[in-house]
Amino acid sequence: MDKNEKKNKKILKQMSNEKNKLIKKEEKESSKIPFKEKVKQATHTAKDFFIKDTSKMILLIAIVIALYLVINLWVNSINLAQIDLTKNKLHTLTEQSKNVAKNINKEITFYVWGYSESSSIVDLLKQYNSANTKINYKIVNSDDVSTINEYGFETDYPALVGVSSDGRNSYISNYDLYTYDDSYNTIDLAEQKLTNAIVNLSVDKSTKVYFIEGRSAYSTSGGIYYLTQYLSEEFYEIDTLNIVSTPAIPEDCDILAIMGVKTDFTDAETEAICGYIEKGGDMIIANDIDYVNTDLALPNFQKILDKYAVSMPNKLVMDENTKNQVSGYNLVYQAEVSGSHEITRVLYNSRSVTPILVAPGMIVLDTEKMATNNVNATPILTTSTEAYVANLSGQKLEQSDTGYYVTAAAIQKTVESGEESRAVIFSTISSFSDNSLDGNVPIVAYNKDIILNSFAFAANQGELYSIRKTQNETPFVVTDEKDKIVKVIIYAIPISIAAMGLYVWMSRRKLK
Repeated sequence: MDKNEKKNKKILKQMSNEKNKLIKKEEKESSKIPFKEKVKQATHTAKDFFIKDTSKMILLIAIVIALYLVINLWVNSINLAQIDLTKNKLHTLTEQSKNVAKNINKEITFYVWGYSESSSIVDLLKQYNSANTKINYKIVNSDDVSTINEYGFETDYPALVGVSSDGRNSYISNYDLYTYDDSYNTIDLAEQKLTNAIVNLSVDKSTKVYFIEGRSAYSTSGGIYYLTQYLSEEFYEIDTLNIVSTPAIPEDCDILAIMGVKTDFTDAETEAICGYIEKGGDMIIANDIDYVNTDLALPNFQKILDKYAVSMPNKLVMDENTKNQVSGYNLVYQAEVSGSHEITRVLYNSRSVTPILVAPGMIVLDTEKMATNNVNATPILTTSTEAYVANLSGQKLEQSDTGYYVTAAAIQKTVESGEESRAVIFSTISSFSDNSLDGNVPIVAYNKDIILNSFAFAANQGELYSIRKTQNETPFVVTDEKDKIVKVIIYAIPISIAAMGLYVWMSRRKLK
């Protein structure tokens, strides 16, 4: 290689190095371009690429539409619940319902009749499913004849039937999903009904309740008929026991119910009931004041009450607190509700459901006997501190002091074997009877929650849930935060799309 060639190669190498340095310098300077400028350049490039070419513009529109359809199909496939924008979260599951759903181990399916996919009841079912995939639903169409016949669905009567994997059923009609308060505001019961149905469908065994008959004017066929129907709906198995003819308690008895006593028990009947208690048997006891036999003595019935260290004198309690008096009715009062016991805790916190006492008596708790008999009692319903004891005509007794009286109590007694006997005692059975204040609604309907919770407590099943959401006349009220979301959905998105279309149209006109 001669000197000229070497020289030329050296020059070429220098030129290549200079070129590489220049490229690197340009890349470095390019990386320093502000973000806004990069966005502007990208927009300009996109504009040149799409807007100038009609076919490419059509392709872009097709891509946007395809993305929209794909996103919608994906959202539908994952079964998302609707966003609840109501002030009181009327259509959002409470934490207690979510916790119940999470603990369900059985497969449960709700067959939904007469409701659309967009209905609020289906939306709640989607939320249960989100909490636990074992809880599902299926909308029944009119052509699904076998399902309609199997569950007795009727045209124009929306309903749900929950079915567990072991064949247990729970029927909920449309009329079960709401009620009204004193101001005629709608109270939504949908979540309450669904949560309690899920609880009942998940249990392994029905609770057997025997109602004692033969000593009371109340029977399951008349007097407490609606009470037994409510219990049956919650999967209690109802039976009766004529204690007079059969002074023995069946082995399969989970709860023994004494609903009113007009004549005293015999020694054999008393021994059978007391023996049941000493084995850890559970009880519900309610008794009315006897207006006819004012000096009625029931010593054997008292022996049963002694097991729980309580007594119920044949005396009337009247409440002078006008807040508790039910307008237009004599001897009808709203009860003061305990916030410390599982039977009444939810009722106390909700403040929308107050049990009604009809001609209440009193329950006397003997604290000394309780200490020696391993008994623990909690008042769950009481009068106000302005109540007094009256004779059966309603006149205040001279020796009566104005004060506070217990009208219902929850009791737990540890028996000799170490087991626990539970009892809930009420001073008035009238509050749970078929009798009506207005000629239409049975009184028990007003007290359904507390009586069902009392049976659940006695059977040690855990509390039932009273989830009531009041919907005022203006049902759609959003928070400030959600209001912004609504405005974006209603205004911002359509305006943005319209503005984009206008921009594309004007840009294409300028390019012509």
